[in-house]
Amino acid sequence: MNKTWTVIVVILVIIAGIWWFNGGNSNVSLTSDASISPTVVGATKTPVGYKTSPSISPTPVATSALSYSQLVAQYGSNRIQFNQDCQAQPSSMVLKNSTSILLDNRSNKAQTIGIDGKNYALVPYGYRVVTLSSASLPKALGVSCNNAINTGTINLQANISGQ
Repeated sequence: MNKTWTVIVVILVIIAGIWWFNGGNSNVSLTSDASISPTVVGATKTPVGYKTSPSISPTPVATSALSYSQLVAQYGSNRIQFNQDCQAQPSSMVLKNSTSILLDNRSNKAQTIGIDGKNYALVPYGYRVVTLSSASLPKALGVSCNNAINTGTINLQANISGQ
């Protein structure tokens, strides 16, 4: 009888600990919601469950000290979001040469974003800053997402000084 009560007390303590850990939220869950806290891409390891082909591999990048919200504010309209269906928003933009943009995966799936033949692996709800430049201007850069080609276009223009 004492052993049964001990097991019941241990189970109740565990449940109370989980409840306390969740801040008293009645919706107890042992998994986190990835949409609440975006992930910074920049790790040198491939995310668990994410497979890359030999020609496409995640490229390590320096992680930013800025939060996701700060990066969104900093890059403003120089951001392309990709949804669950790999649709780019905006689908077209004009930028000056050597401009940095924020690639933003708003999907719960890993996405491979291609811009002008260069591929960038984004984890679910991940993002990455890339700098776009070309020696020959003006130039239209094609944007792809996974197997979807022509999901967007970026027109690079020359930096004209004196204006």
